[in-house]
Amino acid sequence: MKRSACLAVALFALFSLAGCGSLPLPKERETAPVPSPTQYHITAELDAAEHTLSVLTDIDWSCPADDLSAVKFYLYPNAYKEGHEVVTKDKVEAAYPGGSPSYGGSEILSALCDVPVTDTSLGEDDMVLTLRLSRDLKKGERVRFRITQKVTLACIKHRLGYAEGYYYLSGFYPVVCPFSEGVFLTYPYTPFGDPFRLETAEFSLDLSLPIGTACAASAEIVRRETQGSTEIYSIASNSSREVAVVASKKMFVEKRSYGDKSLFYYYESGSNKERILSVIEDALRYYEECFGAYPYSTYTVVSAPFFESGVEHAGLTVISKDLSFAYKKKTILHETAHQWWFGKVGNDEFASPWIDEGLAEYSAAAYYKAAGQEAVYRELVREAEDAYAVRLSVKGSEGVRFDLPLPELADGYYDRVYAGGLLLFSTLAERFGTKRFHAALRDFAERYAGKVATQGALISSLSQSLEEDLSAFFQGWLTGVVPLQ
Repeated sequence: MKRSACLAVALFALFSLAGCGSLPLPKERETAPVPSPTQYHITAELDAAEHTLSVLTDIDWSCPADDLSAVKFYLYPNAYKEGHEVVTKDKVEAAYPGGSPSYGGSEILSALCDVPVTDTSLGEDDMVLTLRLSRDLKKGERVRFRITQKVTLACIKHRLGYAEGYYYLSGFYPVVCPFSEGVFLTYPYTPFGDPFRLETAEFSLDLSLPIGTACAASAEIVRRETQGSTEIYSIASNSSREVAVVASKKMFVEKRSYGDKSLFYYYESGSNKERILSVIEDALRYYEECFGAYPYSTYTVVSAPFFESGVEHAGLTVISKDLSFAYKKKTILHETAHQWWFGKVGNDEFASPWIDEGLAEYSAAAYYKAAGQEAVYRELVREAEDAYAVRLSVKGSEGVRFDLPLPELADGYYDRVYAGGLLLFSTLAERFGTKRFHAALRDFAERYAGKVATQGALISSLSQSLEEDLSAFFQGWLTGVVPLQ
């Protein structure tokens, strides 16, 4: 039977969202070892004519606390519904091919669990699905959810959408909301920054695409098979923060081996493919020397029509195809650094966005310095100083502080988070010496690999490695009370 037919049968057989039901747990799943707290097994099919995805997601989840009787899931596709904003007003024309907003969303067809579901509801502007169960769960108890959706894609050059023959597929499946300090975190979606806190999990994705469609994936493509007019890509990762794909019939691919890892560059046209692959390889090599091993088995960069210069996913980077080679290089350096600062070491990008963005900005600048391009490094720092200084003179210390959650950084987000973060970390590198500072960052990466590091954890780790209490230093920079020298 064709995989698409199997998915249709599965969708038909499940209960609707309005109803309640339980999902039988197969015996083989009762005894199988589960190495990760959460496992996502996703089957999805793209309808390119309708720009929709049919998605069936099985989630094997370990309860993080006693006495939980409700579980919450993010539905990121609903950020694209009418009435929501996924880009700021000044980016609308660049993001939407038609120059005006297009809308999408997720229709939940069924939501089941092997503990009976007594009620379902949508909250937080339809962004969070809550399943209430018939009994309390115990800490460490494993339960299995099955959620089916029909996802409508907006016409937008964004994390999730389609444009100019490209499909951007990230966050299209339900994601268990992170659980912290006794509650599920249900952050709103902001039209700037990365409003996420993604935990590590196991992922497998069987994605059906129209035949002839190239698939650039955030993890290893373990199998590819053709069934009639459909190609099915099977993608798997043992430990990642997400699974994401860019798909298009326009893309070509170049591959290069890097040790035991595979590097991929997907592009539509251009003569710089070998140079781009060399940039990717050089970036990985430098960051590994500084910060420790790259965390995934593959790394993929896609040049595509995109509204920003680039965006990172775990194991996958998307860059705008319209950039010059020099700017593509700078973007690749920044987004590749995120494979350490977001991918390997997670952080709460909603509560403390300066951590991963500041570290990525600094890491990219440090690459240029190590490559003998001291002038480029100095220019990047000078540009950050200028942006920060201008804002400080106009807005005062409150206008440059960046120890704030995303919604409170709407005014001057880039000058505060990116410029401020770069200046903070470059100041530490100058103070302690690059070699010693990078050793401290490597310690930080090793201590928090696969975890989510808080602001306090970063400060504590660097203080320990550098043998100095850096609390006052960070407090001064984060709150804008330390003037530029």
